[in-house]
Amino acid sequence: MNLKCIGRRIKEKRKEKLWSQEELAYEADLSVIYIGMIERGEKIPRLSTFLRIVDCLDATPNDILVDLFLEEKDMYKSRIRQLSPDDQNKIRKILDVFLEKK
Repeated sequence: MNLKCIGRRIKEKRKEKLWSQEELAYEADLSVIYIGMIERGEKIPRLSTFLRIVDCLDATPNDILVDLFLEEKDMYKSRIRQLSPDDQNKIRKILDVFLEKK
């Protein structure tokens, strides 16, 4: 999990609201030091704390975690490209079968 991506998104959302770290800390009932550590990617908040921060920022968890999903997608994409064309086709067939059931 890339904590810096999470911290960067939280910081972006905070700045969109034109809030200082002090204001976010006050609204989320956390310390300014802790907010700074989260924004720098040094700490990962507990789920309940994360949701409280997200709520204070009028954001969704997806708004904050979007980079993690994109990183994972890129990781799989690069790994699939390393496969032989035959194996790449097998992966596509598996995905087609899986997605047809949805």
